[in-house]
Amino acid sequence: MKYIVIGLGSLGREIANYQTKIGNEVIGVDINMRQVESIKSNIAGAICLDSTDQEAINALPIKEVDAIFITYGKDFGISVQTVALLKSLGAARMIVRTISSIHETVLRSIGVREIMTPERDFAAMYVAQTILGDRALQWDRITDTHHLYKMKTPEVLIDQSIETINLEENFNIRLVAIERLIEGKNLLGMTQKRYEVINHITNDILIQPNDLLLVFGKTEDLRKLASL
Repeated sequence: MKYIVIGLGSLGREIANYQTKIGNEVIGVDINMRQVESIKSNIAGAICLDSTDQEAINALPIKEVDAIFITYGKDFGISVQTVALLKSLGAARMIVRTISSIHETVLRSIGVREIMTPERDFAAMYVAQTILGDRALQWDRITDTHHLYKMKTPEVLIDQSIETINLEENFNIRLVAIERLIEGKNLLGMTQKRYEVINHITNDILIQPNDLLLVFGKTEDLRKLASL
């Protein structure tokens, strides 16, 4: 998948580095050249520009990426201006950090649906890692008893077919999708590895090393799977 991360402070760098680590393509953006220089060798590309300048931000591949993260942690105004500008330029999906309840209210009033609250999100990830250990990558609570997890594949499942594994029968867990590492060209024409989503799960699919599993089930059942 392809992302733009606007704001390369602590949170922005963490997001950019993590998404790159799991095979996604990231372009980082910041008005501070020092921040750009600190990360440019770690991700697909890093650009120094003012995200409130329409001419500058219009040069970004806004419509070619899967999502844009806006991670400003101090300036309420710049965050809102950036979001409004990106919306006017056709950004399909934005994930925006909030710094206060008022900030969140303003963002939602202009149509932002996905909000980041780092402290709350960190707590959720802590819960996920308590259950699944280091295998946990992402976590969503669907109900009090059922959760959706993205997790690293247990080694014992590698090279086995979906039919053989039979997660529903053996663990009472549903496999929703697989993210598989492939090699392709990035937005800058360079060869880069990235994850491709397989959402049509058939019995003949073999689990490969580096596959990420999106699974749904009860907490206790997911814990059993993670312990393999």
